[in-house]
Amino acid sequence: MIWLWLYVLIIALLLGWIALIGFRFKGTLTQENLPPNPPSVSTIVPARNEERNIGRCAEGLTRQDYEPLEMIFVDDDSQDATPDILTMYANQDERVRVINTGGKPNDWNGKQWACHSGYEAATGDWLCFMDADTYAEPDLISRTVAFALKNDIDFLTMQPWYEIRELWERIVLPVALSPLLLAFPPNRVNDPDDPLVMANGQFILVRREAYEDADGHAGVRTKMMDDFPLSENVFAAGHRVYIVDGSDVMRVRLYANLREIWNGAIKAAVEISGGWAKTVGSLIVTLLVNVLPFVVFTIALLNGNRPATIIMGLTIIGEMIFHGAIRFAAFRAPPWSGVTFPLGGLIVAGMTLDGMIRLATGREIKWKDRPVMGTPEAPHKQIIGTRNK
Repeated sequence: MIWLWLYVLIIALLLGWIALIGFRFKGTLTQENLPPNPPSVSTIVPARNEERNIGRCAEGLTRQDYEPLEMIFVDDDSQDATPDILTMYANQDERVRVINTGGKPNDWNGKQWACHSGYEAATGDWLCFMDADTYAEPDLISRTVAFALKNDIDFLTMQPWYEIRELWERIVLPVALSPLLLAFPPNRVNDPDDPLVMANGQFILVRREAYEDADGHAGVRTKMMDDFPLSENVFAAGHRVYIVDGSDVMRVRLYANLREIWNGAIKAAVEISGGWAKTVGSLIVTLLVNVLPFVVFTIALLNGNRPATIIMGLTIIGEMIFHGAIRFAAFRAPPWSGVTFPLGGLIVAGMTLDGMIRLATGREIKWKDRPVMGTPEAPHKQIIGTRNK
């Protein structure tokens, strides 16, 4: 029974660690005052077939209380009503500009080219890259710019409030997103002497000089992901990277169904984890923490092992309480969905494994109906000891 108690202790420590990190991370975007003459900001939103989201995104940005501000929306060859919706907002607000990528070059990934196209059209001292599925509260830009200026930050990213409305979102996303706090503890990301950096492409506020020193999106044009490599390049160029809790200034609806969740995850599975070894490790931990307790409980129950049944039963109840609290506190979702954590863990493991197999076998990975270039690398390896100061 010693091994069983040790197993339960490991689970408790991991979940407690996540809770502690999350508690300390909460509210890190403090309220600061803008200087009398704040810098100009250009928001850049790449959009490809985003008719479901782009109106809400544009609505939030046009209501910003920040001046001077220009809003650039990049229509990335959309085949739906995205261009028409953007044109409507451009006609209503002179700060809104709509450009078209005109098709991406063969040696670029689509999002990187769209962001680069937006950068070339932007005039702001600061560049704010946002995804089309985001919604900005009116004080998003003013609060983040004030915070960055106050703390001498060159590259500010955030974790927003992830809206999870439907059943599959509630089952999968909390299990998939919460462990990122362990992989990328904010206190390490925010330490200028620690080489561990990360970024969330849903919101990146960066000084133009820092962006250009890092060669911007051109420097990551063939990477599978655009945000993590960009943060690495900015850090390596000698600029400060920082992450805050932005749940009260920005919200995101990532995916609406299981297919969208799966397709989005397989693109990021290996790249976000930090290479093959860490991805295998994260896959094992996901199964050990979320799936195996239920398996052990079932086996113990069927074999009439009363002590093991009680121990694992209490462990599962404890995990349900933890996942319910996470859904309520971090995702503002009903706590009852925490009972689904074993299924969520199984799905997350399946998505991770699918992404690994696709990359290992050279199978095509698509996003927005276009192949995604790039192979996974171990981030941070190249920048340790090479940062320009």
